[in-house]
Amino acid sequence: MKKILVIKHDKIGDFVLTWPAFYLLKQAIPDATIDVFVAKVITPFAEACPYIHNAIADSGDDKAIAEHIAKQNYDAVIVAHSEMRMYKLLKNIDIPYKLVPKHNWYQYLYKHRANTDYKKGEGCWRGSCMLIEHFLHHHGYPIPSLPKQYWDMSEYKPKWQQYYGQQGDEKLIFIHPGTGGSSGSVAEVDLAKMISQINRLTQTACHFVLTYNGDELVLAQNIQALLADQPIRVSLAKPLSSLRDFAESLVAADMFIAGSTGPLHIAGLHNVPTVGFYAGRRSAPQIRWQTLTEPSKRLTYTPPIGKKTGRNMSLIDFDQVSQEIADFLNKLS
Repeated sequence: MKKILVIKHDKIGDFVLTWPAFYLLKQAIPDATIDVFVAKVITPFAEACPYIHNAIADSGDDKAIAEHIAKQNYDAVIVAHSEMRMYKLLKNIDIPYKLVPKHNWYQYLYKHRANTDYKKGEGCWRGSCMLIEHFLHHHGYPIPSLPKQYWDMSEYKPKWQQYYGQQGDEKLIFIHPGTGGSSGSVAEVDLAKMISQINRLTQTACHFVLTYNGDELVLAQNIQALLADQPIRVSLAKPLSSLRDFAESLVAADMFIAGSTGPLHIAGLHNVPTVGFYAGRRSAPQIRWQTLTEPSKRLTYTPPIGKKTGRNMSLIDFDQVSQEIADFLNKLS
């Protein structure tokens, strides 16, 4: 295999959770060129992935996309994000090996299919890995072991710590208010209370950085205002020009707290300790959407499972949460 295309046209959080699969592919076939087809907004971030050579942005012009792919002479295409549009786009392109997950009925339009039903108790990132493992096994490549960290930006950590205004040995605690839509939002007053308690309970100085995107700026400003009369170092994250810069900058964090899975998953690439707030569902989202941070560095919280309670984040015991976060940070110190 000399040239492989992976179709992963999806949201940022889902794309991040494909990094383990890209790692497996790159480690198993180091000499292969690995390209990825993604949504236009994800392209710069995809180009930052150390396991990807080229990112093809979705222009929306399927004819032009198909012509471009056909010219690349791929040996294989792995359709990690399978939909009918992808089949129509690829069907007339002469690629020797095409692999899709066993999901929708149009899987049967492809010759090669893989089971990607990950086990109970595993994060959904395992599904993409199972697809790649099927591909590697089929072609006689050994399956590599996964690393503890997927994106080593340690050489840039001092730069980003300075950017976010770290002073001395204080911990940089990033907090992202709002939600990506699949969960309920943690109220501003609860986040402010949690920040105040963490600050009081930790043994080292903390600097709380509120990150945001678009309309979330108002949430961040409101939280900052709620804490204005307290002796707490809390600031709004300085704007960055791109998703790639933001993603890289999270190497500065000593902890990332959020209810939005996208930013949480980006922090997980750096093996940063993560604190996730998820809706209480029977699908166990705290497991399904677990970050790529090591298990010992993950804290997760949900309200009681149920239609009336599952999205009500106020039912979480934030006193207990604050104590557990502070205990974790104290152990780091």
